Amino acid sequence: MPARLMHKVRKTIDAHEMLKVGDKVVVAVSGGPDSVCLLDVLEKLAPEYKIGLIVAHFDHTLRPHEDEEETEFVRQLARQYGIEFHTAKASETIHSSKGSLEERARKQRYAFLEQVRAKTNANKIALGHQLNDQAETVILRLLRGSGMQGLAGILPVRDRVFIRPLLSVSRQEIIRYLAHRGLKWVDDSSNLSTDPLRNRIRLELIPLLQSYQPRIVEILARTADTLQLDNSFLEDCAAGWLEKHTIQSNSNSVSLHLNPLLALHPSLQRRVLRAAIKKLTGSLRKISHANIVAALGILHNPAPQSELHLARRILIKKRYNRIIVERKDSSVQEDFTYQIERPGVYSIKEINGCLYLTELRATEELPLASSPWEAFLDAEKLHYPLTIRPFRPGDRMIPLGMKGRKKVQDLFVDNKVPLELRTRIPLVFSKGEIAWVPGIRIGENYKVTPNTSKVLKLRFEGKILSEFQAG
Repeated sequence: MPARLMHKVRKTIDAHEMLKVGDKVVVAVSGGPDSVCLLDVLEKLAPEYKIGLIVAHFDHTLRPHEDEEETEFVRQLARQYGIEFHTAKASETIHSSKGSLEERARKQRYAFLEQVRAKTNANKIALGHQLNDQAETVILRLLRGSGMQGLAGILPVRDRVFIRPLLSVSRQEIIRYLAHRGLKWVDDSSNLSTDPLRNRIRLELIPLLQSYQPRIVEILARTADTLQLDNSFLEDCAAGWLEKHTIQSNSNSVSLHLNPLLALHPSLQRRVLRAAIKKLTGSLRKISHANIVAALGILHNPAPQSELHLARRILIKKRYNRIIVERKDSSVQEDFTYQIERPGVYSIKEINGCLYLTELRATEELPLASSPWEAFLDAEKLHYPLTIRPFRPGDRMIPLGMKGRKKVQDLFVDNKVPLELRTRIPLVFSKGEIAWVPGIRIGENYKVTPNTSKVLKLRFEGKILSEFQAG
């Protein structure tokens, strides 16, 4: 029996490249049968794989008397093997009412394991999840309405750190292995409670399903394996597409052209959005399947501009022909007002920009701007100090070539200026009247004519220019 289980574990380790020579592995040991088996197996395989082991035990403080016994049991177990031992207790926040107790316990346990890994310079963390855990997870996520990634269950390897060598071994095989090896373990009385949904699945639903299909655990685990392969392929396709089609990317946002994204199959559209969020934030924590479906609605919304707010300050935005995934705190919101007394160079730090004003002598040939971010105005029609400030709702101007006033907001719409960029364009005012909206239009009353004797050249440079070009 031990040989058969060891063979399965070796096969899992090798198939998923869990271990390599020189690895230092933190083994999470609760004292239950799965973790005791995990420790014993890895201790036997350590010389073969040339790895080092550390035992880590986390006391959740939920069952005071039992928790103390478990901690002492694992301490003695580590001593028997001659393996370094680390332990810690949960903080008081585990008893708070926010979120589920199971999730709070899980977060603190994983944080502890990461701390031990850092403290001991280990590079892997081994967990005792086994075949029955996989089956329970698939059912649990099915009941919660998960998509393919969720139904793929527990991954054998996560983030190249967390490994699960027992994932192909059933609970029954583990119990038989421990009996054959004469190893003891500690039973967790909370596992018999039917309050947590996972416990009800294990104690009630799976036995019922086994009356219809005795091999339901193996079948569900095999289904998870199949979905993991399919999901991995599609995720790679989405990541490759994202890498190829990203038009702008920084620590705060990822921008994509809309039409190529719409040309993809909806399954890949979802995965590209997920990949963009993960690229931006490092994880998909708190991003649900329903969130991604809602984000797809943004893509197909006929409105030229729309947006969706998600958890963790993530924003999905449609801006004309672009889709932008960003963290909301990346938007520059600072207001600013500058009074300009004379020509010169003026930094506008709030928008990472700079405004250049140069006075020129008029020539017979009327000057032409080399870009929308450059303008030539009749200097004698301007009145200092000029005021520089961002757009505000209600702003109006008389655009070049027009007789009546027009809302600046309408000019932005006509020129497809994304909403978040509108407050980052420095408007130039003379005695309360808009003389120039950089990137858009000068005011009719300030245009250069054959009668102009002095010209003021204005040029704006800043980060916003690249964002306009990306659109």
